[in-house]
Amino acid sequence: MNKKLLIRKAHRYIGLIVALQLLAWTLGGIWFTWNDIDDIHGDYLRKSVQESLRSPKVSVQKALTVLTDFKSLNSIQVIQILSKPVYRINYLTTHNAIETSLVDGDSGKLMPELSQQNAIDIANKAKDFDAPIASVELINQTDAHHEYREKPMPAWAITYDYPESPTFYVSTKLGTLTAVRHNSWRIFDFLWMLHTMDYQTRDDFGNWLIKIFSLIALVTAISGIVLFIISSRRRQRR
Repeated sequence: MNKKLLIRKAHRYIGLIVALQLLAWTLGGIWFTWNDIDDIHGDYLRKSVQESLRSPKVSVQKALTVLTDFKSLNSIQVIQILSKPVYRINYLTTHNAIETSLVDGDSGKLMPELSQQNAIDIANKAKDFDAPIASVELINQTDAHHEYREKPMPAWAITYDYPESPTFYVSTKLGTLTAVRHNSWRIFDFLWMLHTMDYQTRDDFGNWLIKIFSLIALVTAISGIVLFIISSRRRQRR
C-alpha cells in the first residue's frame, strides 16, 4: 500500500476516534454550563432553613467518659438529630483505630447506630417536597461507580417516588444526611466520567489515558494541518 495513502487512512480513523471524544467533551461542557451546580447537588430538594441548635445538658468531659475504648480525641462536634443535641465524637481507640460515636447531649448516654426509622425521619425532615418513599436500603459497601462512592458507610438510602428519583443518604454513624442523589446528578456523573476519561474512579483528571489521548489529539490536529498544506500546494501546482 502507498505510504501516503496509509498515512491518510490512519489519520482518518484516528481522527474519527478523537472526534468522538471531542464530541463527548463538548456535550459534557454544554451540559455543565447549562445546569446550576447547586441544583446538581440537590440543594433545591432540601430545606434551606434549619432548626436552631439547642445546647447539650451534659458537659464534653462527661460525654467522653462513656467511650470505653477511648485513647485520644480527634474532634468533637455538637449536631442535631431529630431536634435533639448530640455530641459527634471522632477519636482514636485503644487499638489505634479511628472511630466515630454519638453521645446523647441530654442524657450523656452512648447512642446506637441509626435505625432505619430514624434515618427515614431524618430524610423526611430534610426534604423540601411531598412524596411517598419508594424504597429503603442499607448500604454497607459500594464499588467505584456507585453514586454514593467514597462516602461514610454504613448508610441508609431512602429513595422517594418523586420526579428525578431523589435518594437521600443518611450515615448510621454520623447521624446526619451525607448526600442527595437524583437523575440530574447521575447524568452529571456519567458525563464527568467521559470528560475525565477516568473509567475506574471517575474523579482522576490526571490519569494516563487522558494524557495519552491529549497527545494523540495534538498529533492528529498537527498532521491534519500538514496534510491540508500539502494538498493546497498540490492544487496550486496543478
